Amino acid sequence: MRSKYSYLFITLIVLAVDQLTKQWAITSLKPVSLIEVIPGFFRLSFATNRGVAFSMFAESELNVRLIFAAVSTLAAIFVFIYLARTPAARIRMNAALSLLLAGIIGNLIDRVRLGEVIDFLDFHLGEKYTWPTFNIADAAICFGALLLALEMLREERVSKLNPSSPTPEKGTIGSSD
Repeated sequence: MRSKYSYLFITLIVLAVDQLTKQWAITSLKPVSLIEVIPGFFRLSFATNRGVAFSMFAESELNVRLIFAAVSTLAAIFVFIYLARTPAARIRMNAALSLLLAGIIGNLIDRVRLGEVIDFLDFHLGEKYTWPTFNIADAAICFGALLLALEMLREERVSKLNPSSPTPEKGTIGSSD
């Protein structure tokens, strides 16, 4: 059985990789702007984002830096509390929350420190189909959200198959807390 600390360790590792790769992008990629890694499919491309996902609200006249920092801080606190209260035995849920927490904090650090988020991963099919440039924190948030959705679907399926069976929540049978 895993310890709660192993999930915080995952958060710290993903957060460190995110911040190190963003620093690399600033120092090494920014002057070059573009490195074609797999022609027609993947390149490293320096970009910044003052908005949220896919640069939404980047041109807003509101002080989005403060608003997004506040929302991110609240989200990080909520996820951290939920992670702390989730039994260690719920591996998928804890992994999902760890990834979400790392991604939220990674982009929050950029917003507070730089006023924008550093992006550099650029997937595309030729020039016709391009995915918005993103970073490790964004990927962690996406994978965390996917794991969270899968876990919620699993819980729903289990509760429908056996409605009298308790879900693995805190204080129930099978709980590690």
